[in-house]
Amino acid sequence: MIEDPQIIRNIELFKSLSEEAISVILKSKENSIEEYPSKQIILREDEMGDCMYVILEGTVEVMIRGGSGNREITIATLRAGDFFGEQALLPEGTGRRNATVRALHPSKLFKIDKKYVLLGVKKDVTEPQSEDITEINPNLPGHEVRDLIMKMRLFQSLGREELISIDDWTRVLTVGPGEFVIKEDEEGDYLYVVLEGIVDVFNFDDEDKIVVLARLEPGTYFGEQALLAEEKGKRNAYVRTDGQARLIQIPKEYFRLLVNRDSELAAELKKAGEQQRATIRKLQGD
Repeated sequence: MIEDPQIIRNIELFKSLSEEAISVILKSKENSIEEYPSKQIILREDEMGDCMYVILEGTVEVMIRGGSGNREITIATLRAGDFFGEQALLPEGTGRRNATVRALHPSKLFKIDKKYVLLGVKKDVTEPQSEDITEINPNLPGHEVRDLIMKMRLFQSLGREELISIDDWTRVLTVGPGEFVIKEDEEGDYLYVVLEGIVDVFNFDDEDKIVVLARLEPGTYFGEQALLAEEKGKRNAYVRTDGQARLIQIPKEYFRLLVNRDSELAAELKKAGEQQRATIRKLQGD
């Protein structure tokens, strides 16, 4: 059993839970401490997920199949205090693992069953908010999403009612270190805005080496190209977190509303997409 509840409390996913709920997670017989020797697989890409892990001791490596040979490539190394495996458990996900994880060195992990992870992804109940968006104090809890979005060029066409109801059509995701948010060739259903942390956009060159195309900080967005009506709906790169991150998830339908209202924005996004594709083609030697 884990003695220090702060290990769980440090994970953003569980910060809104009460001390009692944290205690239940730590003491439940369904959750356990597991040990893995060096090189042992902990979870595999594409298998169904039923738990997440917190690293107590040791080091693990995250791998995906990619590149021209579709071979396993290490894309992240995680250490004590990091966590992984939660993405497959989120309600709107596919339920499948997006990477393989194995112990790089002997490792001790705390395994948390899916039902306890879902306690942390439920929306917090907040106090009723003022309908006058000009009076919103960005320092008050529950306003961080609206405050960030109101500053971004991408969302300038949003109306007052849409900003007031922003909690109804956005969702904040906590994503663990080294986790994938999107992968190349997947179907695109959401736009993402970085609320906290850093994510890397990358692809592989013609020698199957990872090349980081961009490092995105809070206030930037990604995943928009696959959502444009004239595109094929497929992701054109990989995006993973560098450390724990919090992302705003916005459905494709709302993103397309923005583009349809703003012809200048549509032209900017189209031009950016052409540049992205050109960069990837050059990278892969096409």
